[in-house]
Amino acid sequence: MRLHAKTLDPIFSALLVCIASLAIFQTTLRGNDATSAIASGAFFIASILFARYILHIPFASGALVYLILLGLFHLGLVVPWALGIYDISRAPSFTPHGLSRSIALINYSVIAFDLGLVLALFVAKKSANVLRQPAATDPENHEVYIAGCLLLAAGIVMFIVGLIGLDPLGYFRLTYSETFRLRAESDPRLFGSGITISFIGLSIAAAGASQKRFRLVAIMGVVWLISLVYWGFRGPGLIAAIVVYIIARKKGLHVPKWAPPLALATALLLLPVLRSGRESPLNERFSQLSFKDVNILDGPAEMGMSIRPLLETIDLIRPGDFRWGKTYWIGMQGIVPNLALRWEASASSREDDLPPNHWITAMVDPWSYKNYGGMGFSAIAEPYMNFGVAGVLAYFMFLAYFLIWLEQLSVRNSYALAAWALILGPLLWTTRNDFSNFFRSAVWGLLTLAAVKAISVAYANVLDKPHPHPAKLTSRLQRVKHVEPAQ
Repeated sequence: MRLHAKTLDPIFSALLVCIASLAIFQTTLRGNDATSAIASGAFFIASILFARYILHIPFASGALVYLILLGLFHLGLVVPWALGIYDISRAPSFTPHGLSRSIALINYSVIAFDLGLVLALFVAKKSANVLRQPAATDPENHEVYIAGCLLLAAGIVMFIVGLIGLDPLGYFRLTYSETFRLRAESDPRLFGSGITISFIGLSIAAAGASQKRFRLVAIMGVVWLISLVYWGFRGPGLIAAIVVYIIARKKGLHVPKWAPPLALATALLLLPVLRSGRESPLNERFSQLSFKDVNILDGPAEMGMSIRPLLETIDLIRPGDFRWGKTYWIGMQGIVPNLALRWEASASSREDDLPPNHWITAMVDPWSYKNYGGMGFSAIAEPYMNFGVAGVLAYFMFLAYFLIWLEQLSVRNSYALAAWALILGPLLWTTRNDFSNFFRSAVWGLLTLAAVKAISVAYANVLDKPHPHPAKLTSRLQRVKHVEPAQ
């Protein structure tokens, strides 16, 4: 006898609870880090299956993409190592010992995220099938599309001008590390703003495009993102590609089923190769790319290095050292752009005043910090850094609830879809970084979208405003001519 889905739901839910309990129990033992990592990996996979097949949240949704990236960036290294299928010596900056507290926080974050998903769907009293529907009204908007294309073009020009401005005579010989050094020593505003504005433009253009115009947006986006990745900026390129892909699915565009798995496999294979290749001069990178000594798991392992900032933060931050929201305030202060005519790099006299990604590098790897390197950060480490374990639980439960709520709004019209993309992109980036990288991009993206809306409404009002009849206008002019001057 075939079991119905409603019969399987409680069985799978109970199984998920059992796996979660086992994962937490393994971390409380603090005996075998490998066993804890394997249990956490099993729980992470079970959570993805739960969200997809029990809650019916599609893979092409912000909530599930965030959960997948969260797991990859924190378990992509330790789980293959624990299974004995990856040589940890290929990640020389990481030592897989004393992981129990970090893995426990990973488990807590996934549990809280699952609860947030369930709560959001329960409160909405709607099936998650609505998340898979294309925009119900206004699936295309010409003004939004044109504004996005103009912003995308402006952002690309700004980036190229900023890149050349770093070294006008030798920009084509720059390596990725030299680019960061020159950004710290010279005026990087056009360079950094170009990446931000191009993402804003690409998101808005994709949200406003019709199905026919979307192909043009996709071509422009592919050329730009491949160029961005070639220059060494893999993260922004990957995040933007994911967001545009989800927009395409929301618009009802047909994407072959084999395309996403192929793109994912290609990305996991190329990302480690591009990491080593970007330290070659810009004009020699294609000739320097090599697939020798490449492990298929190098991609997940490199992504999984975000567990190191989490591990180091737990060791450095004690209950009396919690920041109580200070890191978020530091991130909000970065919303205001530096408009000074003469640019100067910001200086901080105290390490505690640095954004978390700079703080952890300065504390753990001072040489790298002084030479403009970085470790990134962790989406789990920042709420722990501010509020401890309670902060991790509250943050991920609220985040899951917010992502489902935002997903349901995104199908209303082009403006809602663009707003969803402008928030989701920076949020996905925070899975391996801190909120100082979220606030500026998200706020300026939404302000730009609001400006597009205001201009569009004003222009429409001008076109719709009734004009006086010519005969009435002539009569008014004649009356004005015969008015007696005031005594």
